[in-house]
Amino acid sequence: MMETLEHRIRRYLLARLRRRAVVDLYERAAVAGLLDGRFMGDDDISGTVWNVSPAASRFLAGARLRDQEIVRRLMGFGEARREVESTFDWSDPAIAKPTKGRKTSTLTSGGTNSSSVDFSYVSVLLRESLPAPNPLHVAVALLVARAIGTSLPDLCVLTGVLQTTTPFVLIKAPVQRFEAGLGMMLEDGLLTPSRAVLEDVMRDGPLSGRYPDNRRPRPQRAIKTLAGSAVAKADDKTVRRQLRQAMLSDPAPIVVADETPLALTPVVTETVDLVVECGRLDRDMLADVLHVCIGTPLEESLALMNAMGFDPSSLSLDDLVLAVRPRRSAEEVLNVLVMLADRFAADDGSEKTVGGEGGGRRGSGGSRAGAAPSQKRDDKTGSQDVGIEIIEPVLTGDRKLARTSEPQKQTSVPSVETLSGYGEAREWATDLKTDLDLWRDAKLSWNEMSTKLLLSGPPGTGKTTYAKALCNTLQVPLLVTSVAHWLEPGYLGDVLKRMSAAFELASSKAPAILFIDELDNIGSRQTGGGRPYDDYWTSLINRLLQLLDGATKTEGVVVVAATNLPEKIDPALLRSGRLETHVRIPLPDLGTLVGILGHHLGTDLADVMSSAPSASSRHRLKPPKARDHVPGQLRRTSEKRKADKAKGVKP
Repeated sequence: MMETLEHRIRRYLLARLRRRAVVDLYERAAVAGLLDGRFMGDDDISGTVWNVSPAASRFLAGARLRDQEIVRRLMGFGEARREVESTFDWSDPAIAKPTKGRKTSTLTSGGTNSSSVDFSYVSVLLRESLPAPNPLHVAVALLVARAIGTSLPDLCVLTGVLQTTTPFVLIKAPVQRFEAGLGMMLEDGLLTPSRAVLEDVMRDGPLSGRYPDNRRPRPQRAIKTLAGSAVAKADDKTVRRQLRQAMLSDPAPIVVADETPLALTPVVTETVDLVVECGRLDRDMLADVLHVCIGTPLEESLALMNAMGFDPSSLSLDDLVLAVRPRRSAEEVLNVLVMLADRFAADDGSEKTVGGEGGGRRGSGGSRAGAAPSQKRDDKTGSQDVGIEIIEPVLTGDRKLARTSEPQKQTSVPSVETLSGYGEAREWATDLKTDLDLWRDAKLSWNEMSTKLLLSGPPGTGKTTYAKALCNTLQVPLLVTSVAHWLEPGYLGDVLKRMSAAFELASSKAPAILFIDELDNIGSRQTGGGRPYDDYWTSLINRLLQLLDGATKTEGVVVVAATNLPEKIDPALLRSGRLETHVRIPLPDLGTLVGILGHHLGTDLADVMSSAPSASSRHRLKPPKARDHVPGQLRRTSEKRKADKAKGVKP
């Protein structure tokens, strides 16, 4: 029976996974002192020549059981275990087992046991503890193989595109985490002949979501990537501009990884050189994953799924990582998968509120369905997912305030008009209120309004209070976040997703105010490039610049940022179209303090002032007697002074 294109690609990709696992095992053995390796070729997998180290040739005597125990202890294995039987085709030249005649297997150390303790012998001992394949890697390999096999008539079409200087390829698989999984495998060299450095076309974080490691000495190929979830959120002009810049810069392949359920814009689908796509996970593919990872026969897995009536189409790659574990049977794995599928079936996609993949239980997918807030979750839950506190304005005619018999509660509601000490910020808010009314009546466009403000000043000058007062003045919701919360995940991809989620949530509630506290934490690019991880901070600033520009185009989003250290903010954030209005709030003077006290005391101010003592009574007041001294203390102190004076000691 002739081998199909899908099976051919599947065999090749699984072979690369196996080969990478073996090389990683050899590298670990080199650290343990069992092997020596010499990097020679242009390929970071087949370019290393391995041989037994001189030390290993002395303590490995050729006795199988004894040598097994020595290797197990040196490698740190808990116990020796047979490698999982899988579907790898060992007759394929790319994954053939080391045999005599292969360059890497005939090299031996110069010890006395070279006749029995050679590389082949040590390799067999090491491979007995070879870990099972990673289910995420296996699933991505199978999805790619199916996409190619079901989309192309033969291999010549694929090789013809890949052999060009700058191939432009779209790979679509509507499975959550496919984009990140594909990015990780490209970086690790599991899909291409060498490791890759990923450059995002949209100037987002790496497709894999991992911060790039620039310390690798091995050859790495540059690949430009584009996530389908990012394309779904951007407008066509932005996508076109970024693709144009990517194609006109250094030549490199462009790979679009798409896990969204809907088709992307024609700007991408009609301009790529090649489109390969497949459907969601099905029973056959899941059975194949179990076969490769834990050795379960295909028929057994399919029979179990049929008996359970289990449909794996809603699973994500994260679910496979959680469920497919070593030493679990197929039935145990499927029971866990059924639980995960049932748990997330009712609120499918809700964990991706506002495109925030990092904050959900099955996020990181960034599908198009997650680009807007889920309607199945309330605002409170959604705001917790992206770390935003939502404050609704206090309405002027609020029934709750109208019923109260305490008038001071009405005056305690802050508004910009009732606050003191804000100067230009107060005028800005007044003008914005007028412009907002005109905008609501379609008499003024959003681009003609000043909707971005930076407040700076010492701690305690009321920057957060101003934001809450502005919420009541404009009668729009206030969304409170901070740069410190954005930076909480640490990983660049997750940080960028939190930033985007904050702006998207504000856009979904427009008109609204987005208050960003501690803006100086995002740093500046004006450091000469000498700091560690400068690329990390540059990516954060570039993303914030993009979001601020995007907020200009998104009607109804007022951005107010606050900082104690405005000099630490990158100058690009203060340019026109961004936080161009900068108001410095000084410490309050006497008049401002009187206004602040009047605001907080309300109607109690008159009573407080009437109870203050008059000037004449203050002069008649006598100081209170000191009652906290020890009896006789004053007398002893006086006597000591007299004695010191007699001795000539000055007090």
